Amino acid sequence: MKTIKRILMAGTLVATLTATANNEKLIAGNNSDVTITNSNETVDISILNTQNNTYTLYIYNPNGELVFKQSLGNDTSLGKRFNFEWAHKGDYKFTFVTNQGERSSYFVKTGHN
Repeated sequence: MKTIKRILMAGTLVATLTATANNEKLIAGNNSDVTITNSNETVDISILNTQNNTYTLYIYNPNGELVFKQSLGNDTSLGKRFNFEWAHKGDYKFTFVTNQGERSSYFVKTGHN
């Protein structure tokens, strides 16, 4: 019974610390392959690429204009960091396209002014 109590206490402690320490906004894809973290005008993207697809990332500004396009490659783990400190505040559209034609889009509210 003491072991169960300790496990529950440890779980509660971890959940509490995570909830209070993490003020980042997290966006996870439908199949959890794409994760986007937005904190202090910094947007981090990561992709768990178990199918070894080649990903291309497109970023559109709040006006719908393409502001970034780059192939992210086909490694098992892909990631990139973007600084939006000098960007206009708004909803930026992150679109990921694979070489298989799969497409997923996410809106991230970021920017400073």
